[in-house]
Amino acid sequence: MRNVWMMIVSVTLGMLAPLVVLGQEPIKATTFDGKRVLLYSDGTWKPALGDAGSASHLGAFSEPRAVTLLSRRKYDDYEKATFSFKHGIRDDPGLKITRNQWDLLFDNGEGGFTVGMTSGDRSRIVDLGELTWSELKSVPIVEALPAGARAGSVPAIQGHIYVVHTSNADTDLYSVFRVDWLERGDQCAMSWVNVPSPEAGSADRKPK
Repeated sequence: MRNVWMMIVSVTLGMLAPLVVLGQEPIKATTFDGKRVLLYSDGTWKPALGDAGSASHLGAFSEPRAVTLLSRRKYDDYEKATFSFKHGIRDDPGLKITRNQWDLLFDNGEGGFTVGMTSGDRSRIVDLGELTWSELKSVPIVEALPAGARAGSVPAIQGHIYVVHTSNADTDLYSVFRVDWLERGDQCAMSWVNVPSPEAGSADRKPK
């Protein structure tokens, strides 16, 4: 009788094993050549990042482009942690961009995104939540901060889309980016575009 019960248990576990494997979350990994993949417990894998899709319905000046920012806290490298939407680069020693021309900073100690990094910078960032490019139907108005106010940081969350209104002495620009891949405390891969300012449109497009 005992052998019969052991056989039943063994068969049951064998039937449940594939379901357990399928139910487990994949593990994020980066290959030696820099590709980001998802590893599953059954040994299979698939690419983690695909085509960002089109942003033409937002009036974007180009299709979404990709950039990876490294944690300022971990790597202590300001240039690799910051990004200029205006120039479309993370770092370029030849261009010698000054600090007030960087629009976004990743993980300066709190793990999130920061804008308005210099005195007098009125830039503001808003998290629109978990969205794909096709799901974002329009860009909301994000008013620049009042003079003298400083923007805080917002959490970096994979799959979320953010709007940045860069407003300083050199730039008045709207940009949209999506966090496609996030390794907390390490790096953030995102797709981004610059878009026309929505402020000429209806006031009811302001974010809540």
